[in-house]
Amino acid sequence: MTKKVISSEILYIIAITSLSFAVNIMEQANFGMSMIVSPAFILSKSVSFLTYGQAEYIVAGLIFILFCIIMKQFKISYLSSFITGVLYATMADIWQAILPVYPVESQYGFFIRIIYFCIGLILSALAIAMFYKTYFYPQIYDFFVKQVAMKYNISLQIFKTGFDCVFLIFSVIFSLLVFHKLVGVGIGTVIMAICNGTLISYFKNQLDKHFVCVSKLNKLANYLENEGGIQDGV
Repeated sequence: MTKKVISSEILYIIAITSLSFAVNIMEQANFGMSMIVSPAFILSKSVSFLTYGQAEYIVAGLIFILFCIIMKQFKISYLSSFITGVLYATMADIWQAILPVYPVESQYGFFIRIIYFCIGLILSALAIAMFYKTYFYPQIYDFFVKQVAMKYNISLQIFKTGFDCVFLIFSVIFSLLVFHKLVGVGIGTVIMAICNGTLISYFKNQLDKHFVCVSKLNKLANYLENEGGIQDGV
């Protein structure tokens, strides 16, 4: 089978656009957000003047600072991961402003919400798989897990599970303290926790099978791959 050639830069843009769209669709579904998205989502709902994207800047920025402290160093290449998060958060706000909302309060509302959730679940997994095909660093959350686990010789699977659990626990506590109920955390959060890894792996294998990524910015690609110690996603 002849593989199709696609630009890494174009795939990166598609991934950012798709992931930010998926987050907005899942918010409309109202079954709960992913564990990684929940803290910024809850923060945006608790502070009236903050959009989700702006709240994401804050959360990602704090994680980035913590990452540099744990790694005991700062590299310019690390900023690629933070920039990915900024672009994603900005695009999420743009989608929120332009995305048409079907009235989920209608008689078909529950079924529409299920469709929204399924679209968001599949699209977010596909987007993350796309990120792993490019030389650009993923959002700080995934980059944090991979780099810290590698530096301290921790099992990636164990560390990722622990990282997700910390975010989930924090989101539940934060939501209960602010709203006295669960906001942004629900059955959808559990479903994503169970299915995301499998879906990402499936889409990554399909992309590997059908596409070859070619960089148009070779100097940047070589720099990020060599300086940051980037590894293929799981």
